[in-house]
Amino acid sequence: MSHRNLAPIEQPGFDRDRVVVISDWQDLRKILDLRILAVILLAKQRPAWVEELASAVSSASFVVPRTILANATPEEVSDSVAKRLEDSPLSPGARQALREDMELLVHHCGELTGSKRFRFRFFTDTPNCRCSYHVDAVPPRAPTTALIRVYCGAPTEFVIPSNLTCWEDFYSYVFRRDQQVKAIATARQSGDSAAEAVASAKLSKLENSPPFLIQSDAPPQTVPTGALVACKFVDSYYLWGSTHVHARSARGWIHRSPMTGDPRFVATVNAVA
Repeated sequence: MSHRNLAPIEQPGFDRDRVVVISDWQDLRKILDLRILAVILLAKQRPAWVEELASAVSSASFVVPRTILANATPEEVSDSVAKRLEDSPLSPGARQALREDMELLVHHCGELTGSKRFRFRFFTDTPNCRCSYHVDAVPPRAPTTALIRVYCGAPTEFVIPSNLTCWEDFYSYVFRRDQQVKAIATARQSGDSAAEAVASAKLSKLENSPPFLIQSDAPPQTVPTGALVACKFVDSYYLWGSTHVHARSARGWIHRSPMTGDPRFVATVNAVA
């Protein structure tokens, strides 16, 4: 039987994935395109209240422990943010501006996903080596669109899709890195310095030369200061365990927190249903 007239089934592939940069809020909807993993909305200017926030975060006079609202309405997010800010050293004007901006993140996430309940995280942090390249996940069948803003401090680093060898390599890296992190913890707990040194060396090699990058020695891309990122998280339906991943379907924005630099203040929101 001849198959000459049968059109091939087109599968979304990593070679079609893209990260785009925009300057207009209306273009955030580009993230709904299946081929786009992240949309970076450039900041037009750095307002005075952000400068005040950056100064307070840098001096450690404004510290926010990692706060997670797992299933919140926009009103609950607003109330929680207001409560966290009320005793801060920020001026009333800066508090109000920051609260309104964080509320706007939730609003836009709702517009993009149609959801009315959200997972909202916000915190200050000092760059460290705990969080390497990863993709965030959402519950099965939840909307995968998320918004992230780093208000000040060291910028988020990310992978250009064209520099990715393949998604299978990326998830292999995630599994191997997790193995070495666990091996280090186990060795420290048992006091086995030799085993810890071996695992640390393997982890360092993975971090310094990620095997899923075509140009592993190229400097990482960074999100411009003050930019808002609309990005794709991964539907955990495709993550069946540490060794069983539907890699081609589990495509999301590969990024990591910076390893060095100034303290940062971060807010992240995604829909939960």
